[in-house]
Amino acid sequence: MTDSDTIVQQPTHGAPAPLKNHTGSFALLWLFVVLIVAAICFGGLFVLQQSKSQQQIIDSLRTQVEQQAQAIETRQQLLEDNLDKEFVEQQASIQTNLNDLAEQVDSNNARLLSLSSVNRDEWKLQEAQYLLRLADQRILLEKDSQNALALALSADDVLRDIDQADLVGVRKLLAEEIAVLKLAGVIDREGIYLRLSALSNQIDAIPFIEPLGVQEEVLEEDVIPADETFKQKLTRNFYALMHKLGSYVRVRDHGKTINAVLPPSEQKYLQQNLRLMLEQAQVALLRNEEGIYQESLVKAQNWINQYYSLNEKAAAVLEELQSLQQEEISPDLSNFSNSSSALADYITKREKMAAARRGVRQ
Repeated sequence: MTDSDTIVQQPTHGAPAPLKNHTGSFALLWLFVVLIVAAICFGGLFVLQQSKSQQQIIDSLRTQVEQQAQAIETRQQLLEDNLDKEFVEQQASIQTNLNDLAEQVDSNNARLLSLSSVNRDEWKLQEAQYLLRLADQRILLEKDSQNALALALSADDVLRDIDQADLVGVRKLLAEEIAVLKLAGVIDREGIYLRLSALSNQIDAIPFIEPLGVQEEVLEEDVIPADETFKQKLTRNFYALMHKLGSYVRVRDHGKTINAVLPPSEQKYLQQNLRLMLEQAQVALLRNEEGIYQESLVKAQNWINQYYSLNEKAAAVLEELQSLQQEEISPDLSNFSNSSSALADYITKREKMAAARRGVRQ
């Protein structure tokens, strides 16, 4: 049962009561309708606003996409322009390199043509000049007359093969310089070096004082006769005793003051110094230092004279040192400056004459 039915069934006390109930229901209905219409309007307005917002977003996205597309197109155009520019520059660089290579080829061809005009004699003149230059270097740097002489003789052989009358003056100067170098002799540096090494190795074997030990002589025993008398036996024993005493007694006269013998520690120090002096002489020999070489040998002789004065074996060492001191390790060697200068003048004169001939032909 509904509320309307209940209202109808209630007893009425007057006529206006039903109209009032219908009016309230109608007002509620209208209120509900108005609310629905308001909700629909509000929802439509909300939908419209959302649609506008979405449209704005779409328009913004479309604008961004168009801007990005325009930026990409601009960047692509810039890259194409850069590529075109680089391509043009590379083409220009390649063309420049090709032109440079062509010029180098032309220059090399011209040089080859000029070299082909050089005859065999000019090559040999350059060879002879180079050999003389090497000979001067051997004399200046190494003081080596043997190698320098061999190089100079080779240069003379080359000049002889050219067989030009104008080279007689050059060969004359070269022959004079070769003769002077031959007279200087050859220094046996290897032999001198080995002699110094041999002395250095024998330093420890030389005693500071010669031992005074008795050298027993083996004497043939006299045949003792069976009938030897007492007097003969006494005489034989006396001479045997005198011989025995003679072997123990030795008298020497050195004629000079004898220094005290060095203790073993100082003896080792002196031996090391002697070896050092001989090694220093070897280094000076290899470096052509005449003064240091002579000074080292003199010091070694002084030490031996002072501390090995009682040793007769030191005399052989002193004799060898004096012999080494007489060796000339740095002689005055002539160079080949005169012949080299004359040969250079001849080559210059020859080149000028060849250039003049080429100018006349052109």
